[in-house]
Amino acid sequence: MNFLINEYIALLKEDGELDALLIDVLIKKGITPISKPQKGRQYGVDIAAIGKDEDGVEKLFLITVKQGDITRTVWDSNQNSVRQSLNEILETYISISLTSEQKKLPKKVIVATNGNLNQTIQITWAKYCEKYEKDSLRFDFWGIDIITKMVSENLLSERLFDSEKRSLLKKTLAFLELKDYDLKHYNMLVGLILNKSAKTKKPLIKKLKLLQICLNIVFKWSEDNGYLKSAIIAADKTIIEVYKWLEGQNHFNKRYIRLEYYNIHLLRRKIGIAYFNKVNEHYFVEHSLHRYSRNQIEYNLTVWEEINILASIGLTEIKHFEYHFDPKKTESSAIYEKSAMNISEALLSLINTNPTSYYPLYDDNIIDIEPAMRFLYFTGHGEECVKWLRMIVVGIHDSKKIKNFFPIFNSNYENLIDYHLGIKKQDEKSSMLLTFLADWSAILNCKEAYEDLKKILGLFDNKLNLQIWFPKKETEKMYLSKGYSRNSGKVKHSITLYDSIQEYQVEIMEEVELFSAEKEFKSMEFGNDLIFSITSIYHRDLPFPFLWRRLFDMNNRTNLS
Repeated sequence: MNFLINEYIALLKEDGELDALLIDVLIKKGITPISKPQKGRQYGVDIAAIGKDEDGVEKLFLITVKQGDITRTVWDSNQNSVRQSLNEILETYISISLTSEQKKLPKKVIVATNGNLNQTIQITWAKYCEKYEKDSLRFDFWGIDIITKMVSENLLSERLFDSEKRSLLKKTLAFLELKDYDLKHYNMLVGLILNKSAKTKKPLIKKLKLLQICLNIVFKWSEDNGYLKSAIIAADKTIIEVYKWLEGQNHFNKRYIRLEYYNIHLLRRKIGIAYFNKVNEHYFVEHSLHRYSRNQIEYNLTVWEEINILASIGLTEIKHFEYHFDPKKTESSAIYEKSAMNISEALLSLINTNPTSYYPLYDDNIIDIEPAMRFLYFTGHGEECVKWLRMIVVGIHDSKKIKNFFPIFNSNYENLIDYHLGIKKQDEKSSMLLTFLADWSAILNCKEAYEDLKKILGLFDNKLNLQIWFPKKETEKMYLSKGYSRNSGKVKHSITLYDSIQEYQVEIMEEVELFSAEKEFKSMEFGNDLIFSITSIYHRDLPFPFLWRRLFDMNNRTNLS
């Protein structure tokens, strides 16, 4: 946290930002400002304040505020130099601007800056202090590290914001303990920080640093309160909104922007790993998630949610592995490879120890299965993917045949309860989930799963309408917002499961060429296909078919000549 605050403070302007922050620090420390920064002649003093120092003695603090590192040029070059400001304090301010009572107080003259004291000037500074110091007059230097420490210890970081942002942050933290809290105040805070465009480097970085501080505060607060899922959701929201804001202004061509965006990704990864480390042991205990559910339906929904979260954390590790992979220096990416493998083992155990992972309740459980299946495939668990695929297909078949239940096409919790209690009779007519499972049967060349899918269609007298959503070019303008699959793209319906799996595979091959508009999105150009998964998971919207269909494209093209 201190590192983020340090970087943010380094970007503050001398007038109106750094000096205002210092006033907040002083007030929080019980030191009362008697004069505040103003335009015009100040005789070297930007802030004057009275209060007890660290030694318990009441003193008069006379602070001159500067920006950046104190170099030899900044020390003594013009009328605004540090030396000139100090001379004015000693020769003029103390004699003409203080009351008789204030003059009696011991004085501490402070140079405060959001930089450091350059090594070339340290001896000069020490000699200056030695020359003018006496019992009633002392000097001090507050560089960026000291200011960062004071902010962190005295302001809890939230005072870095204006009143509106501070209010939203306080409300966010106040409600974080509630498991059903939708983080609406945090979402408003992110929107407020990004509500205006920025063109130059400093304003851009300030906004991105401030967002990192906000997310880090939510992370630490969630960690302390034992509910890290809130931080995971906040991280996804942050990365989506930042990407949308930066891409909308064409800023990704700037190296420093890509670096800051990566830093936000690193923080998101840190949150995911913290969550994984906290709950990892539960994944290896039989029916471990049942204790966190009030009934069988909630148990089922909890398992799918956990599969979703774990898959997202795992895909993030794979993306960071790709970022760092160097065939000549494999150690740079080894940590991410090892982490991804550990997460994949935990995901497999979660699936195997919680059999509800074979029984999707909603058609949109495709949003949970897709990243998990892809992650397991990436980590070399092809056989386990086949096993899970077959168990899901059999689970759907048996639920339909025995209980007359089929994953609900339009997710509705009340209808789900009514169907399970027999209050309502289900009449599903469409499915995208079965199309997805057919795709994976083709990718894994699992003829058994493919044949079982056709048996499910037989239970509907082959009248179930299989569908798949494809994005179109206009989807790029809205895929980072909720409802992108309903408001853009196109749906292919009346899909046929042919007699042979090879015929279906050929059709996939053709459609990858014809209906993969997302291949041309800028995010793919930047190597940021992970954003597709993040937005799908966060908005509970349909995943992009190219994410899984390209696996077939890469591995099976030569087999279908």
